[in-house]
Amino acid sequence: MKQKLTLLIAAASLALPLSASTTDSLRTANIDEVLVYGTRSILPLKKVPSKIEVISAETIQRSGFTSLPDLLKNHSSVDIIQYPGFNATVGIRGFKPGKAYTTVLINGIPTASENISTIALSDIAQIEILKGPFSSVYGTNAMGGVINIVTVQHKEQLTGRVSATAGSYDTYAGTLALGGRIVSGLSFDLSAGYTSEHTNYKAGNNDILRHNSLAKAIVDPETRGATMPGSTHGVYTGSLRLGYDFSPNWSVNAYENLFIGDAIRTGGSIYGVYGLSQKDVTRSLTSLEVLGQVGIHRLALRPYYSFEVSQNYNKAGSDAIITYRRNGQDYGAILQDDMTLGAHRLTLGADYKKSDTKTKSFDATGAQKASYNPDYSTSSLGFFAQTNLSVTERFVVSAGARLDLMRFDLSADSRLNSEAKHEQHLVFSPNLGLKYELARGLRLHASAGTSFAAPDAYRKAGQYTNGKTTTVGNRDLRPESSLTIDGGIGYTNYEKGIDLDATYFYTDHKDMIIDKVTTNPDKTATKTFVNSDKARMHGLELMAAYDFGSLVDYAFSLKAYANATLLLHSKMKLAAASDWTPIKYVRSQNITFGLDFTTREGLQFGLSGRYIGQRWEDNWFGYYPNIRTGLAARVAAEQPDWGGRLQHPSALIFGASLHYTIKQRLGLGVNVDNLYDEHYTEKDGYHMPGRTVRFKLSYQF
Repeated sequence: MKQKLTLLIAAASLALPLSASTTDSLRTANIDEVLVYGTRSILPLKKVPSKIEVISAETIQRSGFTSLPDLLKNHSSVDIIQYPGFNATVGIRGFKPGKAYTTVLINGIPTASENISTIALSDIAQIEILKGPFSSVYGTNAMGGVINIVTVQHKEQLTGRVSATAGSYDTYAGTLALGGRIVSGLSFDLSAGYTSEHTNYKAGNNDILRHNSLAKAIVDPETRGATMPGSTHGVYTGSLRLGYDFSPNWSVNAYENLFIGDAIRTGGSIYGVYGLSQKDVTRSLTSLEVLGQVGIHRLALRPYYSFEVSQNYNKAGSDAIITYRRNGQDYGAILQDDMTLGAHRLTLGADYKKSDTKTKSFDATGAQKASYNPDYSTSSLGFFAQTNLSVTERFVVSAGARLDLMRFDLSADSRLNSEAKHEQHLVFSPNLGLKYELARGLRLHASAGTSFAAPDAYRKAGQYTNGKTTTVGNRDLRPESSLTIDGGIGYTNYEKGIDLDATYFYTDHKDMIIDKVTTNPDKTATKTFVNSDKARMHGLELMAAYDFGSLVDYAFSLKAYANATLLLHSKMKLAAASDWTPIKYVRSQNITFGLDFTTREGLQFGLSGRYIGQRWEDNWFGYYPNIRTGLAARVAAEQPDWGGRLQHPSALIFGASLHYTIKQRLGLGVNVDNLYDEHYTEKDGYHMPGRTVRFKLSYQF
C-alpha cells in the first residue's frame, strides 16, 4: 500500500500548475445553483424534496480540519462518536452511529469501512448529508441517512495547493493537491497528505455548563487535565483521478482513494484498563466510471473494488505481536440510465454488491486461536427506479422504489463451535417526496420511505472477551426495518442572505438490535444481542443562517448560522409488555452554531460552537472497582429508574479561527479548538482533547 502512495506523490511532482484559481463569491450560496449528486441523478438542490445539507469546499478550507469527523461535528448536526487512534462513526436522526444505519460513499461508491476518520479532506468538492431513509436508492443500512463525498474534477488549466500545519501535542500535517488538463481530453486530480501527533493529548479541565454532582461524577473529575494514553499516530492519505473525455458526450474516469496508518497507538481508555497497544489500518477504494450521453439517456457504469485491512497488536513497539487481523472487502458494479424527459427525470438501474469479511486471532506465541466471529459474506442484487417530476414550476414530486435480493453466508468455525448458516431476504423499499414553492424562496417539503438492515456475523455468532465482559452472538436475530416520514418548511433568499428551514421527522423502527447485558456472580458481565419489540424516534431539524453582508451588497460577509437536530423522543421497548426505555449511545441534541466574517481582501475570522446533549450508556467501567469508586451504588440509590445505566451530561465546545489570504495565493491561519478547554466525552472513558491550537500555511498556484 505504501507503494501506491509513493506513486501518487511521484505523479504529483511531475505536474507544474500554471495559474491561480479565483476566490469564491462572498454571497450566500444560491439554492438554484447548488447541485447534489447523492440521489443517483445530478439535480439542483431546490428540486430535491428530501432533507439534504451541503458542505462546500470553501467551508472545508476555512475550517482548518484535516479529517471528516472533525468537520462534520462542527459544520452539521449529525451525531459523531470519535475515539483516539483514528476511529470515528456517524449517526443521523437518532440512529446509533455506525455502518448499520448510515451509509458512507465517495462519489456514490461504498467505502467498505464505517470508520470515517480514514477519509481526508484535501480533494473534496462538497459533502452531501442526506437525512432520512435511502434504502430505496442505496439498499441496506441507509436507515438514518447517507454521507456522500464528492471529489474535485479539474479539467481546465492546471492548478494546485500545498499546505503545512503544526499545532498542540506535536501535531503536524502536510497536504498537496494538483489537478487539471494534461493534454486535450486527458485530465487528472491528485492529492497526498500526512498527518501525525507525537505527544499524547490531555483532556479538558473546565465545564461551561452547570452540572449536578452526579453528572460530574460520571465524567469523573479525576480525569480533568489527564493524559489520554495511546493517542499518538502518523497516517498517510492519497487520492487520484485520471480521466479522458472522448467527446462532449462520452468520458471515462478512474479513481483511487487510499488511507495508510501503521503503528497507530491505542490506549483503550483514559483509565488504561486494556493496556497500551497499537494497530495498522489500510483502506483502499478503486473505481471506474464510464459516462455517456445518447439522446435523452445519460448512461453510467461504475464497477468498484474496496478493502480495509486492520491488524491489532498485543502491545506497542517494534516487538509487538499481531493478535487480531480483519480483512474486509467490497466489490460490485452500478449500471444506470438517467433519462431527461422534458422537465422530468427518470433513473433506472441495477446495483450488485458483495462484501466478504475474514478475521483471524492469535495467541501470545503467534499461533492461531478462535477469532471474535466466523468469516461471513453478504451479497445483494438490487433494481431501482427513481423519478423526479416537475409537475409545475413550483411543484416537484419524487418517487422511487428498490427491490433487493440479499444473501447472507456465515462460515462454519470449529474454534467457535459455530455451524455454517445461510439466509436470503427479498426486500422492497419505496420512497415518496413532495416539494411545493408557495412563493419565491418559500417552500414546503415532505418525504417518506422505508429501510432495511440485516445483522452482521459479529452479532449473529461472535464470541470474545474484552476486559471483564464476554460477548456472545445470537443466531436467531431478525433483520431490522424502519419507516420514516418527515415534513417541513423552508425559506431561502439569495440576495438578502437568508436561509431557514424547520423539519419534523418520525421513525418507527422494528426489530432494532440492542445489547443485553447480564452481570455474573463473579462480577464479570456477559453481553449478547436481541431484537427489541419496537423503537421510535421523532424530533426537529432546525437550520437558520443570515448574512449581514447582504445589507451592504456583500462588501463583506458576516454570516450567523445555527444547525440543530433535537430529539423529542428516542425510546424502545424490549418486549410488548415492557416499559419504554431510552435508546443508548444517541445524543438528545446535536447543535452547531457560529459567526463567520470574510472580506474581499482575504481576511476570514470565525467563532463556532457545538452543543452535544445528554446520552445513555452502560456502565462498563463499573466492573473495575478502582475506577469511579462508588458510582454504581450511587446511581442505584439516587436514580433507580436508570436501571444501572449512566446518563452522560451535555457539553458545550467553542472554537475560533483566523485566516488571511494574500493575493489569492498565500494563506496564513490559526485555529483554536475547544477554546474554553471543556472536559467532556463522546464515549464513556474516552475523553476528548482539551484546548488545542493549530497554525496553517498554504499556497495556491
